Amino acid sequence: MDPQELLTTIAEIGIALAGFSGLVVVLRKSDGPLNAIEKYRMSVLLATAFGAMFLALMPGILQRLGLSGDVLWKVSSGFLVAFSFIFVLTWVLSSRRFFRLAREIFNVAAFAAMTIGHLVNMLLQIAVVLGFWSEQSAGVYLLGLAWLLAHASQQFVRMLFIQPSSMTNGAAD
Repeated sequence: MDPQELLTTIAEIGIALAGFSGLVVVLRKSDGPLNAIEKYRMSVLLATAFGAMFLALMPGILQRLGLSGDVLWKVSSGFLVAFSFIFVLTWVLSSRRFFRLAREIFNVAAFAAMTIGHLVNMLLQIAVVLGFWSEQSAGVYLLGLAWLLAHASQQFVRMLFIQPSSMTNGAAD
């Protein structure tokens, strides 16, 4: 499978995860607006799923703008680093609040593993930007997008099966 086919598949999976998460929220939701925990969980899922989707489109857009070869993957990896940095920063900061609010939805080991995975991903992408792994730069970029989908999938599964006790009585607003 060539990189373009994989990028298209990643974009499609990102859209599917976002769509299915919307269905899950609608089917599980009682009347009224989303509470703070539901908004937090949806924002994490949508950020990772849509991030993977838009970043999967990036190499094609850059190619249409005239970039090719190493430069194409370096710039794409640069966008992935920027997205990941902003995402991890906001995710970790916002998670602190919900760790105190709904401790039962947090697994410290899973949170640490996902955070470390994002940091490793950023280091790999930075290595591509700096010119290491020229031969594997497309693969490293695809691996980075797959990591975003893995996080979105993990969040989706946790939204399905791990509910805070406060959601049953609406106290998490």
